[in-house]
Amino acid sequence: MLDYFLVADRRYARFPALLAHTGLVHAFSTRPADVSARADTNAPRRAEARAQMARDLRLTPESLHHCAQVHQPRIERVRSDQPAAAHAGCDALWTTDRGVGLMVFSADCPLILVHDPRRGAVGVCHSSWRCTIAGMTRLLVDALVREGGCNPPDLVAGIGPSAGPCCYEVKDDVRIAAGALPDADSFFPRVGDRMHFDLWSANAAQLQQAGVPASNIETAGVCTMCGGDAFYSFRREKAGCGHFGLLAALS
Repeated sequence: MLDYFLVADRRYARFPALLAHTGLVHAFSTRPADVSARADTNAPRRAEARAQMARDLRLTPESLHHCAQVHQPRIERVRSDQPAAAHAGCDALWTTDRGVGLMVFSADCPLILVHDPRRGAVGVCHSSWRCTIAGMTRLLVDALVREGGCNPPDLVAGIGPSAGPCCYEVKDDVRIAAGALPDADSFFPRVGDRMHFDLWSANAAQLQQAGVPASNIETAGVCTMCGGDAFYSFRREKAGCGHFGLLAALS
């Protein structure tokens, strides 16, 4: 479940439970905005879409940092004295500084938000199937605890729209690669004669294994493949589709 809202004619979505935390600013972009960081002839238009999203959330585009994603569990800390940048080879960002915008992108992969309302910290990650198998979400929590001084029971988290367990078909190579995940079998339901990957449950499990209470985890439950057209879906639309983004900051 998500809370949808408009700024002018631009539609965004938020985690309802996280709205209670007034020190957190966050939103997902929706179609038709394409906020992808791809480097091509449309890059200036998409950069302006990211800047507009920052302004709509009352952040400055000059504070905006985003991941240049490579489906690997690399995490970087961002500080307020760093200029806006694309973080190369990075699929997760976190900060304890106010006003620093953190952004990740998707067209079927879950985007995860983790926030510590007591310590004042926020992190975001792109948890593709490769990142999920590599433990990205757990590693983000570990970084917040180890370097940010956070306490896992204080953390709240949201798992964003993605290809859901209803639709996300995978082959044996993905199941074999996921063999090291605790209780891996439970994340690969059978739908008829096909095997699907439940990325929502797999990432929720990692959050809980890292010490985040289950009651503090909100799952959007929106499948990008069959749950309407608010969000881009690579599997539905094929190559060339746009990307939606998750933007989060401490206020």
